[in-house]
Amino acid sequence: MAAAVLPIILASRSPRRRELLGKLGVAFEAISADIDESVLPAEHPLKYVGRVARGKAQAVAAQHPGRVVLAADTPCLLGRRILQTPATADEARMMLKLQSNRRVYVPTAVAVIDATGTLREALVQSFIKLKPLTEAEIASYLASGHWQGVSGGIQIENIDHWVIKMQGSYSCIFGLPLYETAKLLQASGVPLNPFAGRA
Repeated sequence: MAAAVLPIILASRSPRRRELLGKLGVAFEAISADIDESVLPAEHPLKYVGRVARGKAQAVAAQHPGRVVLAADTPCLLGRRILQTPATADEARMMLKLQSNRRVYVPTAVAVIDATGTLREALVQSFIKLKPLTEAEIASYLASGHWQGVSGGIQIENIDHWVIKMQGSYSCIFGLPLYETAKLLQASGVPLNPFAGRA
């Protein structure tokens, strides 16, 4: 398959995903995918995360035929409970309390649609365990605003001093597992140049 000529499309406005994708040395533009991310009745969390990633990729690919589109989804899971992006500080406080001193699963589903419309997918599972959080720690974190726009209210780069244990793909926890993403992009005809511009 010929290499993609146009920049790929990252179906996300996440600054963390943009930073991670940039490490692979591919040209891209970011376009938000406007889809309904509601959980379906009795839907298994891992089925959910895959469906949402596919939905994001398909929605953007439909608007930009012939382009390579990459999408991902990264919720926080407590058992079968899906912690999505909190809408308010009170909702974020509730989620933080739930995750305090708990093993939190952080799967990321990645979906790539190539220039011919072929879909390729990967699912990567990681987890973190947070220390017991005090009311004062939660209040300070909420005041910082870092809870906004992230699943479970956890912006990992700002709470790494709370993390007792982390297992799995580090980049998965940040929202884009790079090993699996690189394989999907290469299979979709996208050349990588991860060392370009690095000293």
